[in-house]
Order: sequence, then structure tokens, then C-alpha cells
Amino acid sequence: MGSESIVYMSPKRSPHNKYSELLSESLERLGQRVEHYDRGAMRKPRRGDIVHFHWPSNSYTASSFPLTAVKSGFFLLLLLAYKLRGVRLYWTIHNVWPHAGKTRWDVFMRKRLLGLCDAAFALSESVRREAAAAFGANPDKIAVTPHGHYAGAYPAAGADIRERFGIPKDRFLFLFVGRINPYKGVEKLTEAYRAIDSGRCALLIAGQPDEGYGLGFLNAGDIKLYPDFVADEELADYLRAADAVVLPYRQISTSGSAILALSYMKPVIAPRLGALGEYVADGCGVLYDPDDPDGLRQALLGAMELDPARTEAAIGRKLMELDWDRIAGRMIRVYARRTLQEANGGNEANETNEVNA
Repeated sequence: MGSESIVYMSPKRSPHNKYSELLSESLERLGQRVEHYDRGAMRKPRRGDIVHFHWPSNSYTASSFPLTAVKSGFFLLLLLAYKLRGVRLYWTIHNVWPHAGKTRWDVFMRKRLLGLCDAAFALSESVRREAAAAFGANPDKIAVTPHGHYAGAYPAAGADIRERFGIPKDRFLFLFVGRINPYKGVEKLTEAYRAIDSGRCALLIAGQPDEGYGLGFLNAGDIKLYPDFVADEELADYLRAADAVVLPYRQISTSGSAILALSYMKPVIAPRLGALGEYVADGCGVLYDPDDPDGLRQALLGAMELDPARTEAAIGRKLMELDWDRIAGRMIRVYARRTLQEANGGNEANETNEVNA
């Protein structure tokens, strides 16, 4: 693919997630021009250019179903217009279904989006298989490009989080950080924590709860709570204060929170769900069976027995796999493969499996 082609990244930057910004910066380091895609850029893509979507539900959902139907119709017409113009379409499948839950409309729209895309990217092999099955797609259409690390993305401000919350230095600190909602499983975490000897450890839950989601289950006991959004300026300070990060999710495809924890050399405690089994592996934390009622409690205890030096070495090896330039290089090869197919009248050999290797 020549540098004259433009990747319109939707979005190039987001106030809620640094993934697309870090990816775009890596693509640009490798010589690929990347522009932000939003409503104002809809008419800009030309033949040979790329529109790359990340969270497509924002493009087809609205506050009511009639508005959603209208918005979805416009979105599909726009995609068809791009195809007729010779614009190429790609989708990074961060989650097979939106966090709010799967609807029949999501099935309808996402299946058609993938059908119109030249190729898609999944952040793990498990998500690749799940997406192919859910949307009835050929798995070869979906390339695996792992989620890159966040090392250095959130500089520390120097806040002493333990002192702020009155957590002794000698306590093993479990941290949950991020939005608090039903699928995150925070209630299960508090139950498991209260079932262990908390004389040696502490639990800090930091994050803004979804509207209408009560936190009454956190009132009892010595659990520390910060029920508000953790600013980017202090996120690294929270992570540095912790000994382990707990992600007790009920459902998940890919977790940027797990990558964030590993980026700050913290072991992760998580269920063996979705991509977590691929990222939190080989000594990078403790995985547990989500169907085991005692699994999370045992995982908390197991994390306290991890050897810090071995864990840090394992996480270091994992972060090498999650290098952004390595990931961007894979993505560019997928982009280029489609260009070669067009130049050869569609007879170019399928290279997706090579990219997945």
C-alpha cells in the first residue's frame, strides 16, 4: 500500500480510550498517513483510501428505535456508497457485542458491516472465532492483531494513593479500576474479598458507577471506595499503588484494563473468558474458572503467593508481544493484501493466515 492512501480512523483519538490514538501513532511511524474520521470527514475518502471503524454501535444506534432505524439506514447507505467509490472498509472488533448487551438489531447491523468490510481485525484468537461464528463469516476474513500495551501512556502525577485512602504499606493491595456496572462483577469481588483473611490485604475500588447502579453492597467492611472517574493524570498512581489488579468480569471479549495493568507490571486476576485467557497467561497473573463459586476467592489467595520477580519477567515477555509497531505492521500487511488483490484482478493468494501467525 502506498503512502498516498489515507486511513480515516474512526476515531483517531478518543477521550475515553487511548487505543486508537496509540495505534494511529504507530501506523504513522511506519509511514502510513492517518486522519481522524467523523461526521465532518464523511465525504473525504476517495478510491484507494481506507475507513477503519472501531466502535461501530456509535454509528448506528440512537435514543429510540425509530431513530436507530433511520441512523442505521443512513450508515448502511454510506458504506455502500464508499464501496461503489472504491473506498476500502475495515473494522477492529474490540467486542463482539456492545457492553450494554446484545440485541437483534446489533446482530443485523454487525453482520452486514462485516459483510461489507474488506477485512476485519480481532484482538485475540478467541474473539476471531467468536465473531466468525456469530456473524457467519469466513474466519480468514478476520486477522488477529493483539491489543497493544499502555506503557508510558499515562504518566504518574506522584500522588500517594495508599496514604490518601489510609492503606498500610505492608498490606497486599487488590485494585479494581474502571467504570462500575453489572457486567464488571464488582459484587462478586467484594464477596470473595470478605471471605478471605483481610488482615494481610486491602481492596480499593475506584471508578464511576453507571447511572442508577447502586453501591450499597460496598457499605460494610473495610473496602476502600472512590466512586468517581479516575482522571488520566492519576491513573498510573493508582496502578503503582496496587499489588494486583482484579477484573471479575461476568462477560468480556477483550479487556483494555488487563493490558493497562500489565503495562504497569501488575499481575491480573481474571476469569478465563474471551481474550483474558490469552493475555493473562504464562505467569502474568491468576486465571480462574468463572463457573466455580469459589474460583475468585482462590484466585485472590493465589495472587498473594506469586513470586514478584518471576511475575515481572513474565509480564515483560508479554509486553514485547504487545509492541505497537509490531501490531501496526501486521495491520498494514492486511491493508496491502487487499491492494494487491485489486491490482491482480482478485487472484492474489489469501495472506490472512500468514498475518495471524
